[in-house]
Amino acid sequence: MLSYLESGLFVVAAMVTSTVLVALLNRAWPIPNRKLVNDVTGWQLGILGTTYGVILGFMLFTVWNDFRGAEVNANLEASSLLTVSRIGEGLPFPERDAIHALAMKYAETTINEDWPAMQAQGEGRASERVAGEMWKVLGKLRTDGGGSSSVDNLMNALKDLSERRNLREQELRNRLPRILWLLLVAGAGATVGSSCLLGNDNEWLHYCQVLALTFVVAVALASIADLARPFEGAVSVKSTAFERALTLMQ
Repeated sequence: MLSYLESGLFVVAAMVTSTVLVALLNRAWPIPNRKLVNDVTGWQLGILGTTYGVILGFMLFTVWNDFRGAEVNANLEASSLLTVSRIGEGLPFPERDAIHALAMKYAETTINEDWPAMQAQGEGRASERVAGEMWKVLGKLRTDGGGSSSVDNLMNALKDLSERRNLREQELRNRLPRILWLLLVAGAGATVGSSCLLGNDNEWLHYCQVLALTFVVAVALASIADLARPFEGAVSVKSTAFERALTLMQ
């Protein structure tokens, strides 16, 4: 996804494009001639702009909620990992040390391998292998006849950790459908293009109105594109929760 610099360049490019479009229209279709259709097209532009604004607002609200959900889930996954480590303290030796070491390894692989892979649009599988080793330790405990409450609590904590990790993978793979992107881009073109068609005796005021509309639409589209992929781009979910969990376990 785009960095802050690339998002800024996208917004600037959109504003330059709309400015050039207005200049070409002023040359090919003089303002006095376009003023004649203002009464016909003005109210239509208002309806179009309102409709597109509602769509844009709902889309931005939706991707922001999804982004916050991914952030909360990452924090809960790190919390589940801490729970696994703390429950492991009640296990007999050597399983106690094994669970503690694997919990720290899980945090380290998530920070150093999973997160860079997700930022590069790949799936991080390193922590999944560590989780599998935790389940093997639990299986050995149950095979040896361990029926203590610590073993049962550890099983529940590992289940919760696995669920949170699977949800993180699902959030990574989720993408906005192409039909929605087509709607957003086509709506942006129709809304900005319609504003360029209006005639205004004050030419510079018309330029300012078109630039302001283009700026708002372009910034909203760039925000949606970035928030729609919560683990990539300039605005992304960080591994801060796992770094804190690792510090606490150390």
